[in-house]
Amino acid sequence: MPTTAPRSRPGPDRAPASGRRALLGMTVLALAATTVLTAAAAGPAAAAAATPIGNDVDGVAMMYPTKAGGQEWRLDGNPAADDRLDGPALKRNPDGTFKVTQADTRLGVLSATYDHDDEDDLVWSQPTLRTVGYQHDASDWRDVELTGYVRLNKTSDTDEEFTWYARGARHTGTGDTPQTCWGTAYKANLRYRDGATRWQKELFHDGGDGYASGSWQHSGASVQGKLVGFKAVMFNTPAGVRMETYLDRSNTNTWTAVASYDDQGGWAIDEDNRCGGTRDEVVRWGGPIATLRWDLASDVDVTRLSVREIDPRATCNRAQPVAGVSANTYEAVNPPQNAVDGNLTTRWSGYGFGAYLTVDLGTRRTICGAGVAWHRGNLRWNDYTIYTSVDNVTYVKAWEGRSSGTTLQPEVTGFPARQARYVKYAWWNNAEGNGWASITEVTALSA
Repeated sequence: MPTTAPRSRPGPDRAPASGRRALLGMTVLALAATTVLTAAAAGPAAAAAATPIGNDVDGVAMMYPTKAGGQEWRLDGNPAADDRLDGPALKRNPDGTFKVTQADTRLGVLSATYDHDDEDDLVWSQPTLRTVGYQHDASDWRDVELTGYVRLNKTSDTDEEFTWYARGARHTGTGDTPQTCWGTAYKANLRYRDGATRWQKELFHDGGDGYASGSWQHSGASVQGKLVGFKAVMFNTPAGVRMETYLDRSNTNTWTAVASYDDQGGWAIDEDNRCGGTRDEVVRWGGPIATLRWDLASDVDVTRLSVREIDPRATCNRAQPVAGVSANTYEAVNPPQNAVDGNLTTRWSGYGFGAYLTVDLGTRRTICGAGVAWHRGNLRWNDYTIYTSVDNVTYVKAWEGRSSGTTLQPEVTGFPARQARYVKYAWWNNAEGNGWASITEVTALSA
């Protein structure tokens, strides 16, 4: 029989019992730091100061390290001679920025191995893409950080937006296969009139069809008439795709983590998927073109544009020492100490929706990720949330989602770095629906 230990609330936004996702259908939770995008509209994520890992060659903060041997592209002083950059003419301004006067602009950045002559050979069937992982080749843009500073000088519609996107090829308007299926993407939007952001998923390109859209969040001041930095980050996780947006509203290289999202299925388009995939297909493959786009803006200045292939786990890989561990419920034969003993054959088991394990790191540390290994993790998925706290009183959500259900090894999830002493792992359900949370090992990770 399980033992009930003294409880401390896992944070003011702890999911209520009425929100049981696997028993009652997937429910979208409004998260403090991460939103799982599913069929319903997602709640806003909290904006917070970002913790960069360093600056790039242009002096712009990088949120994640460049992948070892990975691709990098940056706008240099002679864009007309850049054979990897597609788009309208860029004219240098006296202040070093570049002016673009084409109202509907697409600046396409080709991968290092791609040429438009290869277009007819692109993989477009989404069931095939799930297996091969790319449309053109292994050099496709997939796990990327797209950055650009933009100054909107003139627009005919302030409801339009800047859009940074990747994981597809050329977006055409034909609606016919295979062309329509080249146009897959995750798209980060920055609205002109109020600086609000959102994410969209595009499963095929045919005008406005093929889209699933999140809600606009974190509106504020207009971006018109000033240089604003905008970043879009996307990378694969064990359970889906992570998306993050960042803003530098003051042009001082001071970035805010505006929102984080995870697409783990359930975030669906309204129509049938014309490319053989599901309506809620998760775009886990790469594409040969990353794009910086805007519409109905006939005078825009740009600078410090870049696209980098990133390794989100490259520097967040140091397990932190544990000073103590507790749980709100556990079996006497499977106590919480088993989850931090370094042994994947022992486990903590607690019964009930909302069972949680709390690790005390002993002192405040900067953590940027966590690892969880599950009992029977190769046979069933688990829905869970990771919370952090500096005082064991107020907790905020760092990550929420579902394990892969395919491995007994620890599955690592990354999140924006933050100060924490306590890390709480709260369980909601598993594929078997048996009411038991069973974790063999947990770790908190720092750079």
